[in-house]
Amino acid sequence: SEELRAWISSFHMPLFFIIAGMLICYKDETGQDLKTLFQKKFRGIIVPYFWFSIIYTLIDVLNLLLHKIDLHTFIKNICEAVTFYGSSVLWFLPALFLSEMGFLFFTKKLPRFLSVLIIFALAPLAYLGQLYISSIYTVYESSLLITTLINFVRVFLRAAIAMSFVGIAYYSFFLFKKNETFSWKELTLGILLFLLNLPLSQINGCVDFHYIILENIPLFYLCAILGSFGLILICKNCKYSPQIGYFGKNSLLVMCTHVNCYILYAAILIAWQIDTIVTRAKSYIFLFNIMIFTFLFEAILIQVVNRFFPFILGKRR
Repeated sequence: SEELRAWISSFHMPLFFIIAGMLICYKDETGQDLKTLFQKKFRGIIVPYFWFSIIYTLIDVLNLLLHKIDLHTFIKNICEAVTFYGSSVLWFLPALFLSEMGFLFFTKKLPRFLSVLIIFALAPLAYLGQLYISSIYTVYESSLLITTLINFVRVFLRAAIAMSFVGIAYYSFFLFKKNETFSWKELTLGILLFLLNLPLSQINGCVDFHYIILENIPLFYLCAILGSFGLILICKNCKYSPQIGYFGKNSLLVMCTHVNCYILYAAILIAWQIDTIVTRAKSYIFLFNIMIFTFLFEAILIQVVNRFFPFILGKRR
């Protein structure tokens, strides 16, 4: 439903950038060599971007031959891959890489006050830039060259906004380190923050980090922080699950394959087939089957990629 989309979209993408900022603080990456960090993050983020862009292109070639997409869409997808705008979910990887490296560069190379000022001032400027180029995009929407150039600019605008969340997480991480053991206070606070996000997200409506549609900016940041911090506090005080941890460690692969590699589509088809057999099954059974088969297919894919094709994820065998 629209209400559910508004709630989930209010925090689910900022959450990843906030976690990235916390990991930078946890690993003390600001005290490490910038060149080494660049190489490490390039291998772990941009190398998978290249490989999955190639995989997506091969799938597009097949869809083109089957007349499921037209030539214009095929060329447009290639342009998005080459300019780092990213086809489908792949937009997240360049945004993550640029936001992390931008944050580390400013933090390491500039005095603290100046670096903080730049990190948090770039976000509203980036959003204003997005509003301006969106009007140009609408006028020249039929021109592949101009829209490709505009999308290339958007790569950096996304990263500037994402960098503000990296900074928020980095400078607030000390709040999450106080209690290393279970805390009822933290759990209760997490639930309250998470629930408070629900009505506020309905006021702001659906947002989309991909296309930089954020609606009310102060409300967007408030919802993102409440939802993300609430969920982190809840998870921090829950028992560790090896099964969830398994998919968490392989979340990049899951993200890149569940839609464009038709994993989710296959799970939906199987769930439909089960519904034709079990005719009295409730709707939540249908959704449960989709979830189960999606995770099952992803688990198989994770094993295959990690064992035989680790280079796709920037890993060594």
